[in-house]
Amino acid sequence: MTFLSTILILFSSVLLLHSGFSSHEFHQLLKNLPQNSPSYVNRQLPKDIQYEAITGIILFTTAIFLSFKKLTYFPLQGPRKLITLDQYLQEIRMNKATNIDNLIGNDPYGEVNYTPNFINIHAKRAETRSWLEQNDKKEI
Repeated sequence: MTFLSTILILFSSVLLLHSGFSSHEFHQLLKNLPQNSPSYVNRQLPKDIQYEAITGIILFTTAIFLSFKKLTYFPLQGPRKLITLDQYLQEIRMNKATNIDNLIGNDPYGEVNYTPNFINIHAKRAETRSWLEQNDKKEI
């Protein structure tokens, strides 16, 4: 856990505890008021306590994400030393990884390149209509 994440966790914990205590005090004071008084009706938690709680939750979540350790990997080839995310992994040469696909003429990126939802259907319909009209004239 880094120093920054530790500080943020402590600060956000203090914020959350203080907003919880302030909320408790507010509700205790609200209990002492008569229920028919105008200050009691539709009384909500003050905005500063709400903002304090939201800020504490956001800081706590950020601190948790900052506290994650970096992943380490063992390389598949070469010396067995740990590689962290700061270091670059060797690129895979796609032509060596897909020799069989290259020999038979298969596209290894076919799942990415094949996008039927990007086809202009109106242009295809016009092309088909013109082809049908040309073939109908040839048959006559």
